[in-house]
Amino acid sequence: MTKVRTNFLIETHEISIVKRRKMFFRDFCEYCQREVSMFPLEEAAFLVCQNTEEIYSLMNERKIHFRYLSGEKPYICLTSLCLV
Repeated sequence: MTKVRTNFLIETHEISIVKRRKMFFRDFCEYCQREVSMFPLEEAAFLVCQNTEEIYSLMNERKIHFRYLSGEKPYICLTSLCLV
């Protein structure tokens, strides 16, 4: 009696779609030299599954682009955040 060996390959893909209020705006990033989406600090942290302290750390290290509007909380450049 011969043994029959069967191999199974299971591939999985996961896509997350998050629908929230529009909390961003489009603006020109001086560092990227193009129009980008700018997100408030809390929304940016949510998008990359980090806490706000980690985002502040990246800001202090100048690894992500940001700008303050009207002296309020910073808005983060999504393009630079995705490249970290």
